[in-house]
Amino acid sequence: MGKNYFRKDEDVCYDVEIHLDYMEQNNISEMEIFEAKRERGTGYFFCQWHQEVGTVGDSCGKLECSDYTPNNGKSGRCKHYGYVYENTGVKRILQLELI
Repeated sequence: MGKNYFRKDEDVCYDVEIHLDYMEQNNISEMEIFEAKRERGTGYFFCQWHQEVGTVGDSCGKLECSDYTPNNGKSGRCKHYGYVYENTGVKRILQLELI
């Protein structure tokens, strides 16, 4: 798994390929991105299905979510469970050669 990066003033991070696709679709030749770091022990998670942040233990599980799908097919952590990230402030410049 590669690193994730934030765009300036964005709350969601993506890998470099997503940023390059965004640049191509929006005719952008150069863009600043910022390294993301996984936050640990915050008590929050990111639901990849609903694209929102939830509280561990409160908003995910068989009783709380109709889209809950356990990894092992029986019980446990949902396959849509994702991590939350913070912006480290480490800047990178992406360049795309537009044709």
